Amino acid sequence: MTSAKNQFKPVTHCIFDMDGLLIDSEKIYRVAFSAVIARYGRVYTNEAKMKVIGKHPLDSLRTLIDLLKIKGATPEKLAEEIKELMKVWIKDAKFKPGAKKLIRHLAAHKIPMAIATSAWVEMVDILRACHRKTFSLFHHIVVSDTDPEVARSKPAPDIFFVCASRFPKNPPPERLAFEMAPPHVPPLIRLL
Repeated sequence: MTSAKNQFKPVTHCIFDMDGLLIDSEKIYRVAFSAVIARYGRVYTNEAKMKVIGKHPLDSLRTLIDLLKIKGATPEKLAEEIKELMKVWIKDAKFKPGAKKLIRHLAAHKIPMAIATSAWVEMVDILRACHRKTFSLFHHIVVSDTDPEVARSKPAPDIFFVCASRFPKNPPPERLAFEMAPPHVPPLIRLL
């Protein structure tokens, strides 16, 4: 009989998604998206949310414009309106229960960590400023919004491969990625 210990490889590095996994920001995004979309006479439904969650922000907004038939808006215009609300509200976002404990545990055991996020870089900067101590434990953060090496947005795994490649000495494949994916997206379950 094979023991559980023999079934798993040791993890040498961890990569985390940020919104909804580490940071309890999903409600803030939902309220901001809902408020802006309501200005155009449309409703940000759960169905719409599930179609765009985790994607690059402008890709999400293109999808929403088509799906909800939003007239008179471009992805860039919606992005600016949503960002204005988010810049105020994201400051209140807290870490999810247990997230800080896990991060501190991994740091104490010298497991290098990074973040791979589809969030707007402005939101990442605000969160980093609000949670300096915890964010300082991460080796690096890859933001698909501004990173030219991330060719395809989520649900494609490109951001995770770019993030993994930025650890020093490009470590062996015992890197574990934590990703919060919507039900229609296959989970990233293998080591990168």
